[in-house]
Amino acid sequence: MDVPPSPADRRAALAVACFGAFVAALSTSLVAISAPSVARDLGVTPAAVSWVLTAYLLTVSALLATAGRLGDVLGSRRVYMAGFGVYGLGGLACALAPSLGALVAARVVQGIGSAMLMATGPAIVARAFPPEQRARGLGTQLAFTYVGLTIGPTLGGLLVSSLGWHAVFATNAVAGLVGAVLAARSLPRPEAKATAALRFDPMGSLLLAVGLTALLLALRKDATAPIPTALVAVAVLVAFGVHEARHPSPILPVTLLRVPAFTSSLVGAMLLYVVLFVVAYALPFHLQVARGLAPARAGLLMTAQPAVMAVTAPLSGLLADRFGARLPSIVGMGTIAGGLTLLAAAPAATSVVVAVSLALLGLGAGLYVAPNNAAIMGAAPRERQGTAAAMAATARNVGMACGIALSVAADARLGFAGSMALAAGIALVAALLALGRRTRVSETRML
Repeated sequence: MDVPPSPADRRAALAVACFGAFVAALSTSLVAISAPSVARDLGVTPAAVSWVLTAYLLTVSALLATAGRLGDVLGSRRVYMAGFGVYGLGGLACALAPSLGALVAARVVQGIGSAMLMATGPAIVARAFPPEQRARGLGTQLAFTYVGLTIGPTLGGLLVSSLGWHAVFATNAVAGLVGAVLAARSLPRPEAKATAALRFDPMGSLLLAVGLTALLLALRKDATAPIPTALVAVAVLVAFGVHEARHPSPILPVTLLRVPAFTSSLVGAMLLYVVLFVVAYALPFHLQVARGLAPARAGLLMTAQPAVMAVTAPLSGLLADRFGARLPSIVGMGTIAGGLTLLAAAPAATSVVVAVSLALLGLGAGLYVAPNNAAIMGAAPRERQGTAAAMAATARNVGMACGIALSVAADARLGFAGSMALAAGIALVAALLALGRRTRVSETRML
């Protein structure tokens, strides 16, 4: 029988998980701001340097489920510590990269480490907190993701301006080393209970990685053969489904998908990030091209969303623990729909109106994410916490990719206002989905 973590162990686990979430978020936001400098120094085009970001995101998305399953088999603590180490080594290789090819390869290594952190971090928090406090803990961890997204562009700009783009990746290397030391010292040792009954499925892992990679490549706006690539993705993912149904220890167990609370919350997570990334892709072009704002001013306006999310996410966890997940989820998605409707109704609005609209998006997303994550983790058994966290992260990454693809298609056919109205409709669908959620997070059935 497992001994409940002490309050000190709980705080230590949360602190280390928050640091991992912050580091993983920084890896995206810091690098994005350094892309023009990388392109100039290495003599490559902006399209070519986009692979520095794409290779990282593809690797993370393809390996999340595998990393989560490894956490279940080997222990979340062990995989989480290794994730920091791999991430740090990848950052060091990036800082020393002499060419674009070497930099992209090093980013793949970083993506492997980030997948290990993202897949096991929520599982560490979920195991450390009792069900009645789980949403609060997960909300706090999520807040540090948005803190990283908020300060990343500013910190990255300072590093690039003063020390060059290599300093951005050197910072990643240092963060990986610090995280590994913190995890080794702070996380409790794994339980004595053996995990021999749990098996790893290498073929399922390979099929899922190939299928998701092909799908995300097909969704890229510059995909050279999107339809054949999409067909390959569908064929491989179907083969993955057949394989998983027959395997005694699958990467993504069908039994979890049969739990309504788990599946609806997973779909809700994907829809949230579809909506957010429709805005994230369309709004910079609207502000800088259609409105003529300078990149610095446009970037400052867009920080309103993650900044509000960073404040709201831990508060929404507290509300969900006390009053249940349904109300903050519905109100959150309704608030997002309201912010998007404001953007759609006033595409030529002042910067103040745009900032208010984005703040509403941040408020709604902050209200939604913590109870939704708590419902996902609460629906999974203890030995499948890593798998559940990985499935949630995979849903978010697929939502991001689908959101960008939808934004490109909608903007070409409907314009900016139509794209925002479409995103508002998707948010309302997610709000209706949340109506069927259990009232209390702690009431979610553990298998």
